[in-house]
Amino acid sequence: MWRGGRMRMDRNSIVVTGASGWVGREVCRFLLEEGERVVALLRRPEEGPWSASCLASLEDFETPSVELAATLSEAVAVIHCAAHVHRPLETAVERSSFHAVNAQGTHTVVRACREFGVERIVYVSSISGYDWGAVPATGAEEDGALSPGSVYAATKLQGEQAVQDSELDWRIVRLATVFGTGDKANFAKLAAAMAKGRFIVPGKGTARKSVIPVRLAARIIGRLAMLESVPHRLMNVGLPIAPTLAEICEAFSVVCGFRPARRVPVSVLRIGGRVGDVAASILGRFPLTTGTLRRLTTSTHVDTMRLREVFPGEVFPTFGEALSEAREYYCSFMAPRAGAGPDASDTPSVPPPASVKSVPIPAE
Repeated sequence: MWRGGRMRMDRNSIVVTGASGWVGREVCRFLLEEGERVVALLRRPEEGPWSASCLASLEDFETPSVELAATLSEAVAVIHCAAHVHRPLETAVERSSFHAVNAQGTHTVVRACREFGVERIVYVSSISGYDWGAVPATGAEEDGALSPGSVYAATKLQGEQAVQDSELDWRIVRLATVFGTGDKANFAKLAAAMAKGRFIVPGKGTARKSVIPVRLAARIIGRLAMLESVPHRLMNVGLPIAPTLAEICEAFSVVCGFRPARRVPVSVLRIGGRVGDVAASILGRFPLTTGTLRRLTTSTHVDTMRLREVFPGEVFPTFGEALSEAREYYCSFMAPRAGAGPDASDTPSVPPPASVKSVPIPAE
């Protein structure tokens, strides 16, 4: 139940924006299991792990409807998960959406929270804004150099600033790469490529990648909304031990039975990347480019000291342990062997997500 001190009698709920999204839904599920009254903000009606729902988009926060106003007036906290997520290609349309949702949308949510007396806001951000070329060996720290390399990253930082300037009781989580059951992003692409033997590890694959299982991320986000006070209000959220790219691939091979990823010298891939740049300029996108190679060979790991100080009793799994919990889901990317009967198939009875396509080297 609520651990944020004495709850005001007229406020008895936690509102979650982006509740129908992958992370948002898991946050709602955690809060509901903890006995909280969870109100999901949805763009269209749907069932889910929440106590009640309110139909509203971020644009509706500009001039809240009677229903949205009442929902916010009863909320003790808002968890802002809604976002326009990262895309491999940032077209003009995508860039406009990043600004409208991640930056301006967060401004309107903050303004509405203040107008209707919501005391606390938890903002779900990203580690993508760090200057990875200036990161110490221990990983990027929250007060470290920022250098957003994409419009997505820049607009998430703008959202952070709006929250910090809000005068509310704010908490910001910078999520590392999320993985687990339901994934349709980076690790889903990696699994699809490895299942077909098409993923390539550049060199020794020593670049470290901060990651976080989706259910653990949801638990941390939900608990931040429930705590009365925290020693740190801005924190990186990732596993304390960031695996290398080679270790990630090895874990997928061991846990899911995928064949080991091939290792190719970086010097060879640089040549292929330049060829890929030309192909991408003609085709619009291509699996191997110099940009893809740079992302795969650059360490993007963060320091998690603040996270562990806020949650000293939290037990963090290794990447392999967390991956094992999502084994059935990621194994679903493995196609049955040709001519094999039902008993001979290595594929569990979970259909692979239709929206995920296999690529030789997925972009991060």
